[in-house]
Amino acid sequence: MHAVQAVLVLLLLVMSTSQAAEYLEVRREATVYAEPAKNSTRLTDVAPGESNKPLLLELVTTERSHGYYPVYLPDSRKQGWIYKTYVRRHPGPEPRHEAYRRSLYKHWIDADGDCQDTRQEVLIRDATGKVDFEKPRKCTVVRGQWIDPYTGKTFREPRQLDIDHVVPLKNAHESGAWKWSSEKRQEYANYLIDHRHLLAVKGSENRKKGAKGPDEYMPPDIAFRCDYLKEWVKIKRDWGMSLSDSERHAVADFTADCAF
Repeated sequence: MHAVQAVLVLLLLVMSTSQAAEYLEVRREATVYAEPAKNSTRLTDVAPGESNKPLLLELVTTERSHGYYPVYLPDSRKQGWIYKTYVRRHPGPEPRHEAYRRSLYKHWIDADGDCQDTRQEVLIRDATGKVDFEKPRKCTVVRGQWIDPYTGKTFREPRQLDIDHVVPLKNAHESGAWKWSSEKRQEYANYLIDHRHLLAVKGSENRKKGAKGPDEYMPPDIAFRCDYLKEWVKIKRDWGMSLSDSERHAVADFTADCAF
């Protein structure tokens, strides 16, 4: 197995796969350790929340080691261990969960104040050459040339294109983004640092994809599928999001044919 492919498979194994997470409620002030031992590195201290808003820690698994539960640190996918006498199992789902609404993820924004919002920035970046703007301010792209990575087709009119979140907003929300602050959600919705976080793609193909993961949708251009899967896993890892069981199996099946 190629080394990069092996790393990708390992990532699939260590990333959280649960969509129905289980939680511990913190009952007393306690320390989360790097290992299931009091003499290991202290990662953070936690304290009980209010009666109507308890502090909950998501379980990595329900299996204890030397009396310690493996948990995710608050607002993180970093793992640690907390001793059983400081917590109790929380019945039911995380009570802060908020149902997905697109309005929770503000986009498109003009982050740098140059009058070009995120959509225009992606169109400019992904064009194969220079673009034409609506005059006089050059805020809106009106013509250019783009190759849609999903279909491999060429387009010259921006209205034919959507800006796609490789990991769709709804999928991200259900994979852990519902816990984020409004600022982090906005950052995710408009993220430009990773050039494959947002892609200019054929509008109808983007709508066909919707909020589907790789277990339900893959780009029709076979040549792009391995890159698509690699970016999907990278985004979920970088943003601390979980993979569902069906996503994980789909990625593992496809990567068997990918020469990364």
